[in-house]
Amino acid sequence: MLKKLQWSFGLLLFFFVLPVIAGQLPFNKQASTPITEPEDKQVVYAATNLAEQSALEQTKEETQDQTKVETQDQTQNPSKDPFKVLLLFTHSQESYQPVVKAASGKAAVYDEKTNILNLKDTISKHFSMNGIQTDVLDVDVMKELKLKGKSFPDSYNFVRPYLEKRLQEQSYDLVIDLHRDSAKKNATTLTYNNESYARIAIVIGAEHKNYRWNTAYAESLSAAMNEIVPKISRGVISKSGDNVDGRYNQDLTKEMILIELGGIDNTGEELNRTIAVIGKAISKSFITGKQQ
Repeated sequence: MLKKLQWSFGLLLFFFVLPVIAGQLPFNKQASTPITEPEDKQVVYAATNLAEQSALEQTKEETQDQTKVETQDQTQNPSKDPFKVLLLFTHSQESYQPVVKAASGKAAVYDEKTNILNLKDTISKHFSMNGIQTDVLDVDVMKELKLKGKSFPDSYNFVRPYLEKRLQEQSYDLVIDLHRDSAKKNATTLTYNNESYARIAIVIGAEHKNYRWNTAYAESLSAAMNEIVPKISRGVISKSGDNVDGRYNQDLTKEMILIELGGIDNTGEELNRTIAVIGKAISKSFITGKQQ
């Protein structure tokens, strides 16, 4: 009887500990955290990036096409760029007595308001009619000289840095410093085909090494003007020595000349006619030759 009880107790103990033993076996162990497969993620590019990329590619293509067109156009039309002239007025308040008198009732050869600087728009219009692009160095030199306590002989030195700066920024085919001569009516007025004109003279400073270049430009323009209106140009005057500037800032560029436009007695109508001749002569002397 005792053996039977011991056997029964042993059997019960076996079934009690069996699950514990089975849980420790390796082939039946489960992970505490489930393992998931990595998800397949589809890469989506932002629409804005695609649009920018497309625009960039299109711009590159358009730029290449435009470059081809411009290259062909320049080859076929080498003179497409306009003839460019820079105007300056070193003696900016030089004036014409009849013009000042018409404006203010007084006669003066220098005036703060009615002076040679006022001709810039008229010159630009006439030049434009002849295919000339005109820029103006718009500095009232004589006004600035007075403000800074400087005198008339300082004019060329005062305007020089303004001119230097402009020439560094832009290139010009011709640079003209416009002045009014002090000569009287009989020397500065011409009648041709029943019309009166203000005569001009072109002044070249001979005290710099490249003045012959400036002289060549001056002589070419003078000759062209005289072909249009005989004797409208009094010729090219070369200056050097004592009591003259000798350079007139023409050493800054070989394309620069100084024009004495009429004298103290010339009228607005005479000046206007002569300005028209200057525009035609520039076109005839320089632009036509440039296109050939």
